[in-house]
Amino acid sequence: MRNKRLKIVFLAVWVITACGQSDSSAEFISKNTSQAVERSIGTNGTLIPIQSDNVAAAGYDEINQTMIVQFHGGEIYEYYGVQPEVWLDFVQAQPHPWSQVGKPKLVDAGIHYQRIS
Repeated sequence: MRNKRLKIVFLAVWVITACGQSDSSAEFISKNTSQAVERSIGTNGTLIPIQSDNVAAAGYDEINQTMIVQFHGGEIYEYYGVQPEVWLDFVQAQPHPWSQVGKPKLVDAGIHYQRIS
């Protein structure tokens, strides 16, 4: 019963506070939220198609700094500790992302990786 009362009090305080916000506060929140989304880099780990002779798809998880690469043969590798700039360079290097970025900035640079499939 106590938890129910706390929820009601919390909801009431939230409603009162929200009603008191000016339009400029709402605009500020909206603007900062959209800027945060625009600054997001990567695919949250979801694989996207890549135009390449040897890479079929790739993805990047910015929070964990993990890059996933699926080759045309079906093999999937995860690379750990990958800086966001490397992901951006990889995507922009199409149609030669592996030879221009993947091999030199991941494999040759000694980035830790694991074959997952």
